[in-house]
Amino acid sequence: MSQNEKEGINVFSLFDGISCARLALEKAGIKINKYYSSEIDKSALKIQEHHYGSDPKFIQLGDVRNIKGLDLADEIDLVVMGSPCTNLSSINPIDRRGLEGSESKLFYEAIRIIKEIFIFQPYHKKLYFLMENVASMKAVDRDKITEELSNIFEDEVQLLKIDSALLAPAHRRRLYWTNIPNVSVPEPVGLNYADILENGYVDRDKANVLLSGNVTLTNGLLRHFKMSIGNIIYKDKDFAELSTEEKLLRYPQILANSGYQGKARDIKNDLDFPNGCYRHPTIREYSRMMTIPDNYVDGVSGVSKTEKQKTLGLAFTVDVVAHLFQGLK
Repeated sequence: MSQNEKEGINVFSLFDGISCARLALEKAGIKINKYYSSEIDKSALKIQEHHYGSDPKFIQLGDVRNIKGLDLADEIDLVVMGSPCTNLSSINPIDRRGLEGSESKLFYEAIRIIKEIFIFQPYHKKLYFLMENVASMKAVDRDKITEELSNIFEDEVQLLKIDSALLAPAHRRRLYWTNIPNVSVPEPVGLNYADILENGYVDRDKANVLLSGNVTLTNGLLRHFKMSIGNIIYKDKDFAELSTEEKLLRYPQILANSGYQGKARDIKNDLDFPNGCYRHPTIREYSRMMTIPDNYVDGVSGVSKTEKQKTLGLAFTVDVVAHLFQGLK
């Protein structure tokens, strides 16, 4: 092994999505020798291919269920994962079976792989890990995750709860389990929703958590306020400054005057306000909510806006993870 290789690390990112773990490591100044990725979502894979398809040090391994940790034990220094939150999140009103749910149970596949890497790694190696998942999970699932990780890493497991709004312009409350040394909750930097807009106005300091979908451009305003979901940007400053009640009172007439009936063909530009009142964020603005570079997702062809938003909604907040990776230095 060369001296240059000794200075870097080999990384395995499970449920890798659009490889935000790699972006975070780069932002933290951590040199990557090899980056192993496990992902099966077609849109996420297209975004990965766009950026790393010609990089021989980026190795896509596919489905976690087909991966044997023993095959990687000699190499891996850091395991990163954000296992599926589908059955853990409070946003899911239908199936909250937690870690026993059809998708969230893949956590146990990740645990299997980590155990295999840990058990068969050379005695002189140190294996670090970082896991992220929703803070809204039930306590029984949170405690089970902590127990499973502690069975491997013993008393090294630390658990932090961090709202991405400390470092990003959007809320994203997440739990982070890790054995990286000297991790801490970051100090706020004061980046607000209004700071990332391409045009228009907003009525709050921080955007709502970014989900894989958004409220509609017809009757979405009521759902936005009633359920506190989705993110919208207003055309007029005066309207943005109205009370919620006044917004809901005035909006139906504005919508009627616009003639917009919810047809995608009527939206000519992502920065237009087709209903005369508000628009969705652009992919660039969604990326900024996650502290992801503007063109990292937006500049990829062959992936629809809907799919791009979905991949961003499932991503890490890069600056938060980069903050936690600082301990690797």
